[in-house]
Amino acid sequence: MVLGRAGLRLEAQKFVVYVGIPIVASIAYNEPSVQKWSADYFQFMKYPSNPKTNLKEEFEQLQKEREEQMEQEKRNRKGREEYLSQLKKLNLERGSGTRDTALVDGETIDQKRGWLRWWRWGRFGDPSVDSDNSSNST
Repeated sequence: MVLGRAGLRLEAQKFVVYVGIPIVASIAYNEPSVQKWSADYFQFMKYPSNPKTNLKEEFEQLQKEREEQMEQEKRNRKGREEYLSQLKKLNLERGSGTRDTALVDGETIDQKRGWLRWWRWGRFGDPSVDSDNSSNST
């Protein structure tokens, strides 16, 4: 199982990779701008802004803010549900019975066809024509 020169080349390439990657990483990550960016992005350390800061009050304030955000999300969710129900009512009043414009949960049925909508378009020639409609018309 002697590889000769091919085995020597393979070992040389592996050696270059094993030694080269740590050297390149050391050069790249020792730049001050990269270190500052990574420290800011990953937030390695968080200290209180002032040593005399009352951490209990700060924690309670953060907790209140989080509760307010959750209440706001609930109000927004309720508003979206009302909006979608109004859209459904308007769509029914308009009397549009076509597949492409009928709204179901805020999306058109054409959007809900999924990943195979390209296959239907290529097979029937027109994306607005459904297979059921085309077979009934002939």
